[in-house]
Amino acid sequence: MRRVFPLVFTVLVAACASAPRLAVDRHVASEPQAQIVVTAHPLATRAALAMLDRGGSPVDAAIAAQMVLGLVEPQSSGIGGGTIALYWDAGSHKLTSFDGLATAPSQVTAALDVDFDGLPLDRQASLRGGRAVGVPGTLAMLRLAHARFGRLSWRELFAPAIDLAQHGFPLAPYLHEVAARETIARGNADMRRLYFSADGTPLAPATQLHNREYARTLRNIADDGAERWLADGGAAAFVAAAQGGYRPSLLVDRDLLDYRAVEREPLCGAFIVYTVCTMAPPSHGGLIVLQILQMADARANGRFDFADPSFVHVFAEASKIGQADRRSYVGDPAFVNVPVSELASAGYARRRAGEIGETAHDWLAPPPRGLSSAEEMTSQIAIADRDGNLLSATTTINLNFGAGLMADGYVLNDAMNLFAAAPRAAEYVPNRMEPRKRPTTGMAPTIVFDRDGNVVAAGGSAGGGPIPDYVAASLIEMLANGRSPAYALTAGHVTSATRGKLQLEKGTPIAALIPALRAKGHDVEEVRLLSGLGFIKRERGGWIGAADPRRDGTAEQR
Repeated sequence: MRRVFPLVFTVLVAACASAPRLAVDRHVASEPQAQIVVTAHPLATRAALAMLDRGGSPVDAAIAAQMVLGLVEPQSSGIGGGTIALYWDAGSHKLTSFDGLATAPSQVTAALDVDFDGLPLDRQASLRGGRAVGVPGTLAMLRLAHARFGRLSWRELFAPAIDLAQHGFPLAPYLHEVAARETIARGNADMRRLYFSADGTPLAPATQLHNREYARTLRNIADDGAERWLADGGAAAFVAAAQGGYRPSLLVDRDLLDYRAVEREPLCGAFIVYTVCTMAPPSHGGLIVLQILQMADARANGRFDFADPSFVHVFAEASKIGQADRRSYVGDPAFVNVPVSELASAGYARRRAGEIGETAHDWLAPPPRGLSSAEEMTSQIAIADRDGNLLSATTTINLNFGAGLMADGYVLNDAMNLFAAAPRAAEYVPNRMEPRKRPTTGMAPTIVFDRDGNVVAAGGSAGGGPIPDYVAASLIEMLANGRSPAYALTAGHVTSATRGKLQLEKGTPIAALIPALRAKGHDVEEVRLLSGLGFIKRERGGWIGAADPRRDGTAEQR
């Protein structure tokens, strides 16, 4: 746990000239209210609000939201995956972070793309199927957080999801879209039965769906607790399902029974007059967010303008430096000595910012040894209650529909492909695969404090490799430029997460910078970037917020 002592700096405010063009009305809560919930689906948002209305804490609300998300947005997160979260307890003025990332099983090969005999496996095929499945941590993390900060009974938090799974819910447009283009879903009999018609076409949006197997699973977890459920057959069912697909899993029941969520010290740094706190390693996303913010601050001269190609160039180069650092230094701190204090320091950021020239540079980053492209998997939750307690959580099964496998009505993760490829001879790879190790993640749930220690913003993003860029840009818009969450989340994206490419969001004003950025040496491409952001911001004594309009999410308040 960490007591926050915010730092004081000079206020730097600038206006962003480019106007957002995405429709946002149904995704925004714009009148300040005492409590607020932002999730990636309206049914999850309402389930969380119902828990707050009963006197529950943001942890209670997040558990209810996660159980619903695993039903209505199963391609992105669920109890078969991993979750990380920050929690601000207003009464004690303490910030706590919880690590429930999926881990490697107790038996592994040198890497996901290497077999026991040392011969290479098909890398693309290895992204899915049994060998890609990690030990899930979401339930353990939620259980740990509930023991610390829950107010309502464990059982009642599952009621909204059980009711929807049993009696039906409408298929959301975003789930339909993902099911239509992800062939992995069609390849699994359980997913075909749930999300596709008899001829293999995806069910239409608003089709009434049921997942009674998931309802039974949640009843067992609610009644018996997560630990008892696992011991009484939940772990065995998970392992049996993980034997499917490309290369059977090396998991055993004991891997799931032995899993433990971890409380970690949050990672905090200064940005203009604010203290930005996020997840420490094994999240590399939080570290990159702080590096981008501090390097941008060092070079912006008070003008944080995403309509200015010179500022976007600095932002992109800072992101590339952060990505290079994470590949060189960041791994599970139980296995690797990560120099977090040095990498997150303002002095280091100023030095690296001074190295950014007028043209693009590759910063000698090693080639990506795992996923780094723009993907839209994962989900974000942000919640504040009437007492001033807050939660920001990012939750995932990794790629859309995870390993392409289901057990007891929920989807299994494919988190093992977040490890690096097998090291070459004498090569140091901090994110190499090892037994019971957590792979690094770009997820970066964040909470921001002003100079007096008051929370002013909280949130994070889905979106794979570009998550740190999405989060950092949103924070710059809200904190430096005074923008609302709705504006920040709809501004066009820029990301350097795919090495060698600078990607600008297709169809947004920022794409107009392509010629100027190419003149600075960037290899620019205009692409679709489905982020999945969710943020809340303090305003006039209450909270406003927004969910990413690129998905089905909502921000609702009381």
